[in-house]
Amino acid sequence: MSSDWEVESIFHFTVNATDFERSLAFYTTLGFRVLRDNRDVVWPEMVARNFGMPEAQGRGALLGIGDGPEHTRLDLIEWLAPTLDPPPDGRAELRVPRIIALRTRNVEAAYDDLSARGIPFVSSVQTAPRAGIVGVCTCRDPDGLLVELIEYAPGVLGSRIDDLERRQT
Repeated sequence: MSSDWEVESIFHFTVNATDFERSLAFYTTLGFRVLRDNRDVVWPEMVARNFGMPEAQGRGALLGIGDGPEHTRLDLIEWLAPTLDPPPDGRAELRVPRIIALRTRNVEAAYDDLSARGIPFVSSVQTAPRAGIVGVCTCRDPDGLLVELIEYAPGVLGSRIDDLERRQT
């Protein structure tokens, strides 16, 4: 890699929605705020070229959570052209999951508040002190994306794995 450039951080991640308003309500309930509302913008031809597609149009919004220039951003898009493929038949719990994990302060309170507001959870709050996890639980967005809320002990940057069993290769 050249010393002339480096990846600095994730700018945003994209979440595909089948119903823009429903998904926008879900993510704002989680605490994201609308940074830029693009739901009525006609995308220039350059967007399709950038993604290697013959056409690209959608309704979207750039959402943010956190403060400062390094806050986490989510690009919520309901695709108009091409259309998002329907989810495969079968039970959601048997599919390879699509997951985003959101580092969360006070997962227990988040679970209680969001449950009271009607957000359905896949799991209740669990703890794993040896792994550094104070609390973790998961809900689904309106299109089946798993949204993991995770709280780590102070100073822990990710789950501790040193004590876990290893697969034999």
